Amino acid sequence: MLPDVYHRTDVPMRTGVGKVPPYKTHRHTLYGQQEGHCAGCKHHFPFRNLTTDHIVARSKCGTDDLDNLQLLCGACNSMKGTMHQAAFLARLKRAGIGQ
Repeated sequence: MLPDVYHRTDVPMRTGVGKVPPYKTHRHTLYGQQEGHCAGCKHHFPFRNLTTDHIVARSKCGTDDLDNLQLLCGACNSMKGTMHQAAFLARLKRAGIGQ
């Protein structure tokens, strides 16, 4: 009555994606997109003062893809931690930062 169930013993490989470069190589691109502004507090910083941050943390299944990366100043990056970007921006708004 029930169809035969097959159990795969090999691990399927994802195709068509290609290798994602290390996330830190995107800093110049992100700096241009954000025009030198921190994605949290919105202040302008020199390139050397901004750090690469994952919008959705890697510990919460975030990827190293460019669309999941942003630049934050050191203070915002420390405050954000592994928090999701929406929750982080709400926290900054409550504190009156970055409006």
